[in-house]
Formats: sequence, C-alpha cells, structure tokens
Amino acid sequence: MAQGRTTNYLAETAYFPKVAARSWRWGPEMWEAAHALEEAGLPTDLADAAASVMGRWTGLKDTSPDLALVLDELHKGPQGDPT
Repeated sequence: MAQGRTTNYLAETAYFPKVAARSWRWGPEMWEAAHALEEAGLPTDLADAAASVMGRWTGLKDTSPDLALVLDELHKGPQGDPT
C-alpha cells in the first residue's frame, strides 16, 4: 500500500484531522507497546512519541476538527499519558 503512494503522509495535511479524530483508538495501544518494549529491554522512544502525539488529540475523539484545531492541539501538553 505504501509503495503506491506518490506523496508523504506528512505532506497531506488534509489527512491530519481524520487521524486526530481517531487517535483515541491508537494512543493507548502505543502506551501498551512502549510498556512491552520496555519489559523486553528494548527502546521505547518511538512508541512513547507516537502515544504522546495521539494523547494530545484525545479531546477530538470522533469529531470533525479542522486543521487549525488539530495543529493547535499538538502545541498543548499531552492528555493521554497513563503514567
């Protein structure tokens, strides 16, 4: 699927609101992944970072936010970190 992409996901800012509205599903899974990595003695940086970003969008659950709101939420502190 990614092989057929002609652009980078980060360049497609119109896609951000859709991801933000669904991030509540994936944020907790990323914290679980980080915990599992830690238990295995592996680096957790990537999973922690993904969970942190998704945690900033927790309040946008199942909404239709505009891009400005999505980006604004990235500038706020994380809300979804269970630690």
